[in-house]
Amino acid sequence: MLPPKDVLRDRIARVVAATRFPFIDQTTWDEDRRTLVNTRREKTLAVDGPGGKVYPSVVVLNPNGAIREVGEVEMEVKPALVQKWRLLSEKTGMGERYKKLFLYVPWGEGAEARRLLEENGIEYAGLREWSIEEGALVTRPVVTPDMEYDHRVS
Repeated sequence: MLPPKDVLRDRIARVVAATRFPFIDQTTWDEDRRTLVNTRREKTLAVDGPGGKVYPSVVVLNPNGAIREVGEVEMEVKPALVQKWRLLSEKTGMGERYKKLFLYVPWGEGAEARRLLEENGIEYAGLREWSIEEGALVTRPVVTPDMEYDHRVS
């Protein structure tokens, strides 16, 4: 049995931040970047949107404080998230070709998330599905339109 969704989301965000921003073996990471995690109890960095403040799950800051990357953990995929995804995409930095937004959605919901992203013209660098297997978080890439380096299972 899994904990409540809000607790699980916070745990997933912390694991994603610790293992993918940067990858444990990544040699190209600028160690002066900062990786922040927003949880229910610890809101470290917000982005301002038309409806107020939004606290992305994971935010990577460049040494100058500018947002480089955003990792957003979702507990379900639904059309109501499109506005938030668009805002996060607009607020993040550029990768090689696309905005550095990475979405993490529950296993089996990647196709629907991809449809919503693409039908709404939202730039993103990676779409991942997550699952809990034998007590561990597993992330699987759905699509990585920006950098092949980011296309990893963990």
